[in-house]
Amino acid sequence: MTITNRVPMTATGADRLRAELQELKAVARPRITAAIAEARAHGDL
Repeated sequence: MTITNRVPMTATGADRLRAELQELKAVARPRITAAIAEARAHGDL
């Protein structure tokens, strides 16, 4: 069963969301991954 909820959005809004996603993938995720790796190295996780 597929449920599609479409939300009206401006082109500018879509561009902002794409930019936010790119920031999360390129900057935030690697930083978080490094922090988790460091915590594991110290035996915290």
